[in-house]
Amino acid sequence: NAFNSWFILIMKKSEELEDLIFSFKSLPGISQKLAEKIAVFLINQDDAYIENFIDVLKQAKNQVHFCSKCNNICNNEICDICENTERDSSKLCIVSTSEDLDKIEETNSYNGKYYVLNGEINVKSKSSIDKKILTKLMDILRLNNIKEVILATNWTPNGEATAYFLKKIINEISEKTSIYRLAVGLPINSALNYADNETLSQAIKNKKKY
Repeated sequence: NAFNSWFILIMKKSEELEDLIFSFKSLPGISQKLAEKIAVFLINQDDAYIENFIDVLKQAKNQVHFCSKCNNICNNEICDICENTERDSSKLCIVSTSEDLDKIEETNSYNGKYYVLNGEINVKSKSSIDKKILTKLMDILRLNNIKEVILATNWTPNGEATAYFLKKIINEISEKTSIYRLAVGLPINSALNYADNETLSQAIKNKKKY
């Protein structure tokens, strides 16, 4: 219609709008079409909405932190799980994201500690895990009596590559540490965060030596 034709014309001429769309497109999981949709929505809001949106974003940026021990998202220097002395500190579950950690916690089937990678190896771009994240993990494995590690990365090419890479590192640091992978039950090429609680719970309980 006429409005869409007008908007397309404006989009082509407005560098500011293109920059806004590009910013949203840089976010994980945001396509060109969705980035355009978000940009159009925001520029149609009044100043009060935009100012509140910016304030909420700034507050989250200032108040939300990453746990200094496990990298989980939290409001304090150390997250509640790391501070919980009733958790089994001899067990370490390595996950790709804080969302995956939350998903496992929902199952109530794991009582150990966690380590969040905040990413996975990217097979296509050949990018690896952040060096600081990896170094901290190696220190945890060296300095703590970790008897069991569960590699709970996704059942995707990136997740599999990450699990294989971590297995080699853990074996080099400690041959006595038992390494497990979530049991098959999660479909191949699936993200852990999308598994239902029962499937994920069974995958944890029936984990396989890796």
